[in-house]
Amino acid sequence: MIHQPLHGVLYGHGKMGQLHAEKLAERPDVTVCVIDPNKGLNPALPQSVDFAIVATPTHTHSGLAIPWLERGVPCLIEKPISSSIQEAQRLANFPNVAVGHIERFNPVFTVTQGVVPGFIDIQRLAKPSVRSRDIDVIDDLMIHDLDLLLSQFHGTVRCVAATGLGIKDHHPDIVNARLEIDLESGSQISVNITASRVSENIVRTWRMVENFQYWSLDLQRQRAKRVDWSTGQAQPLEINVPTCDQLTRQHSTFLDAIREGRSFLIGGKDGLDAMALGHRIRSCLP
Repeated sequence: MIHQPLHGVLYGHGKMGQLHAEKLAERPDVTVCVIDPNKGLNPALPQSVDFAIVATPTHTHSGLAIPWLERGVPCLIEKPISSSIQEAQRLANFPNVAVGHIERFNPVFTVTQGVVPGFIDIQRLAKPSVRSRDIDVIDDLMIHDLDLLLSQFHGTVRCVAATGLGIKDHHPDIVNARLEIDLESGSQISVNITASRVSENIVRTWRMVENFQYWSLDLQRQRAKRVDWSTGQAQPLEINVPTCDQLTRQHSTFLDAIREGRSFLIGGKDGLDAMALGHRIRSCLP
């Protein structure tokens, strides 16, 4: 189906903003005006704006998004949705907010539907880089996996414990957290989650253990393996994962929702809930 082009504005042309701009430039169904005064990009706004994408430093999110939201323009705001719980609560009140939790679009989770593990071990490690220094590693990296946990396993996070430290400044750069989740079904999940942005290698893995089943998910390479212990064998079986570009899928979901007048898959409340769980973890740090 051929759609009339939607016209949008993209704030920010840093690492994530450039990725948004490149992917959107490949689409015939949108036109995008990129704005980043720090990069010399300060064009006049188009007369008609159908959407906005905010991919700027976290502390600027609400100031850029709210004027558009108040005018009824849908906004896709990069994660974390804001730099404070108070601002996140305000943004979550707008029904036209979408949040850029891009790992929701990772195809590895299409092969684990219905899995209810008793234990999950999560590692998200990144090399030292000029990442978002206005936020700590919880809001920078761990928040991806907190959103995944909350979206896939509905229940109550009953117990939280954490430890961590900062390497470059007062912001924690390495955090390990332990969570206990009581599911609505009555089951329980124990979660061990580690995030670091000062690691030697890039790692994005989930390991899930349920009765007689062990799942190993590589979110970086979009690969999945399963061991069926009920067979008496410990040989991992490679599971076929449909490949996709996560950012393209995110854009399509966002734009289709605008055209069809539907609510967004990842709305403001999702962004707020992930931030709130991150805040609970942060409050446990020594």
